[in-house]
Amino acid sequence: MAGKRHRIYATLLEDPTRAWTVRELAGMVNSPPEAPSEGTVRDTFNVLLANGHLRQVPHRRSLTAMLTDRGRQALTNLLSSAT
Repeated sequence: MAGKRHRIYATLLEDPTRAWTVRELAGMVNSPPEAPSEGTVRDTFNVLLANGHLRQVPHRRSLTAMLTDRGRQALTNLLSSAT
């Protein structure tokens, strides 16, 4: 698994009940040397939404989403198999 996606997944799992915007998530994982760009975070965010690993939080100005139970389990499994 790419280091950038690993960082995104790990950040989501640090607080699995938190609602995230792309900008907030990008800000949390944006530290060198493998800092993903906001575009990479957005792409990953959209894939996770499409796969049902994130669910959109309604009534928010910016696209906001949080992990589903299925997403939490899938990301946990991915990260544990990557080590």
